[in-house]
Amino acid sequence: MYKIISMEKEKVVDKNINLGIQLLRMFLCFWVLLFHFCDKNKINYNLFFLIHNHLFHVPCFSFLSFYYSYNIFFSYNMKYMQKRLVRLLIPFILWPFIDLIFNNIIHYEKIITFHDLKLQLLVGRQFYIPLWYLFSMLFLTILFYIISKLFINQFLLIIQFLAICSYLAQYSYLCHYFIGYKNNVKLPILDTISVLPLSVIGLNFANSNCLSFFGENQKKSVFFSFLFIFFLFKYNIFNDLKGYNGIIHIYSSLFLFLGFYLLPFENLNNHLKRILLLLSNYTNGIYCSHLKIIQILRATFGIHRNLKNGIIIYFLSYFISYIGIKIFGKSKLKYLFI
Repeated sequence: MYKIISMEKEKVVDKNINLGIQLLRMFLCFWVLLFHFCDKNKINYNLFFLIHNHLFHVPCFSFLSFYYSYNIFFSYNMKYMQKRLVRLLIPFILWPFIDLIFNNIIHYEKIITFHDLKLQLLVGRQFYIPLWYLFSMLFLTILFYIISKLFINQFLLIIQFLAICSYLAQYSYLCHYFIGYKNNVKLPILDTISVLPLSVIGLNFANSNCLSFFGENQKKSVFFSFLFIFFLFKYNIFNDLKGYNGIIHIYSSLFLFLGFYLLPFENLNNHLKRILLLLSNYTNGIYCSHLKIIQILRATFGIHRNLKNGIIIYFLSYFISYIGIKIFGKSKLKYLFI
């Protein structure tokens, strides 16, 4: 959890925290929620088209996840790896159990059996769909870590090769080889293939000096990053593959990262910085809980799938995460929410 440091009478936000990236996490999380919730008959058609044809949220999350995990693969200190595994494993394992308990009480979806639970923990997609992302992050983290220790000098070269192979699989439609397999087999493989290149690019970016170059021209970099994103989305540029596949996600993730990272928050009032930090601190809890909250509200109240209710669900997910931190903030269970 990001911290607010107390300095004498005033609380000061840690300067190592990039508030632009915190804002980006909020934006990506909200986009995921809209994708899962909004009905094309209940919201503006152009907004629906934008949401369902530009699935940049998960690829960008993958980029960020490995950009900020750089130390794991380029350090001999095991604490970085241990902390990441704990952060990923706790929500991946415990949210399905929470869902199993609540579903047996409220019955907001089909009956979940222990066989379903076993498959969920094995492949990440049986009944708790959003956790496929954590499954892929876990798999890639362990895979990259093993490669980084076995092939220290060739690590970056090997993962570039894996990224190229992933894109070849996407564009040559080798992925169609898995169509005949059950979802439990093919979806974890296809999910991981789709996010692997962005994870590699996140590590490459962390290993380069690109931010120093763009930071020297901060305002121009921010302007042209968002201008490129605008044209990318408005004119559907490079969107040649569906889902999370395709080269469009390289461009969208890179320029969203640059645009938000370089936002000039340095002179922002410290009180506003604390508010932004507080609002952006629970994206993991929102991501993991929002779909189940949607299912519960639809089953009990039959809510309409429109933008207004989407915003309500976002803040309800935030509130649940906030309460969760207040209860479990001093234990490792806090990783269910942050």
